[in-house]
Amino acid sequence: MLDLAIRPLTAADVPRLIEIDAEFESDRFLDVDKSLDGFGVTWRLVERQLAPPFRSQYFGLNRQQREEVGTRLEEGDGSYLVAEDTYTGRLVGLLDMERERWRNMAVVWNIMIDRAFRRKGLGRELMRRAIAWAREQGLRGVVLETQTNNSPAWRFYQALGFKLCGIDDHFYSNDDIGVREVAIFWWRELDMPPQTSNRGKSGGGE
Repeated sequence: MLDLAIRPLTAADVPRLIEIDAEFESDRFLDVDKSLDGFGVTWRLVERQLAPPFRSQYFGLNRQQREEVGTRLEEGDGSYLVAEDTYTGRLVGLLDMERERWRNMAVVWNIMIDRAFRRKGLGRELMRRAIAWAREQGLRGVVLETQTNNSPAWRFYQALGFKLCGIDDHFYSNDDIGVREVAIFWWRELDMPPQTSNRGKSGGGE
């Protein structure tokens, strides 16, 4: 890996998250074929080429999103990491993952890698730490969302063992299918820690 320091995110880092150049280019997309027949709704995803490739105008965190990261960090119920270029001091990566206690799982809100630091193992290392943290917490899985026109992202998650678990074709607008940007959700199930048996023990009810 490059000369990077991966460390916990701090409140002072939150305004600096705009330093991460998170733009991306995608030469493939997942075409969504949807059919409706009452409750018999089906979605079919077909990988197709994008010509010309899709280039994000800006794919980073705006002010509101940075404030949301700061709020989650303050609450402290998750794993929040940044990668810093030790030569320049610039932030080049972010992991923003929150525990959802009500369903005993982890939600990755943001994983961002600077364009100059991709394909060098940084993304895999952040996700390795994310999965390790979720497993240590006894969570049953990790879930995240990406877009059908972001082929680098969904190829990355597939390679890490994530499986498609859902589609929302009205997540961003009223015509997500038409503009070829549909939200897709990925899940990675984790091994649950062994449960301590209460068999044979007596106790009062609540």
